[in-house]
Formats: sequence, structure tokens, C-alpha cells
Amino acid sequence: MPGLFDRLQKELGGDDDSSGISPLDIADLPEDQKRILLWMLRDRSAGSDGVTADVLQSKLENAPKNCAAILKDLARSGWVIGLGEPPNLRFKVNLRRKRGSNAGFGLWSIINDRLPDDQ
Repeated sequence: MPGLFDRLQKELGGDDDSSGISPLDIADLPEDQKRILLWMLRDRSAGSDGVTADVLQSKLENAPKNCAAILKDLARSGWVIGLGEPPNLRFKVNLRRKRGSNAGFGLWSIINDRLPDDQ
């Protein structure tokens, strides 16, 4: 039984947004891109504020020489999001939004049970 939030998402255009990256997608990337994304996922400052190519180059052990070019390729592919303007361009991992739970409990299911089913 779909909940109220699921019905609202359906009305607003659904939850089929496939932009972003999932952990399984990372495994299929080339080695340099995979290393950069995994480091960005593990680093707190990269996860919250984003990271510049220079900071990534200095912090990532045995970093590839072309970190800036790799980050731009990842941004073009939608794997990372560019924030700001050059020369202060920062990058964050573009994680795919998690799908909602279909569990029938909690506030949303209580509200849903009280709404009429005249759709």
C-alpha cells in the first residue's frame, strides 16, 4: 500500500530521478576516477563543503597528475557537482537519492489511513 509521501511524489513527477551515483556505479569506473570518488566519499570536508582539485591533489596519496581534468570529466558525466566559480571551483560527489521505504508504519501511514481513497 503506497503511503502519502509516495502519492505526493507520484503527483509531483515521481521518484525516478536517476541522476547521481550509487555505490555500485563506482565499481565500473576507471581506476583513477574510482580512487578520487572513494576518497571524496571518505573525506568529511569533501562530503560537506566540496573539495578543489588542488586540495585533492595534495591530500590523495599517489594522486594522478591530472586531478583537475578527471574532476571535470566526472562533473560532465554527472558523478560530481561543481560548486562555485574558478579558481575556487569545488566538487562534491553527486549521490543518488535513496528511494523511500514502503513500510506501512509511522506518521505517513497514519495520515494516509485517514485520507479518502477517491483517486
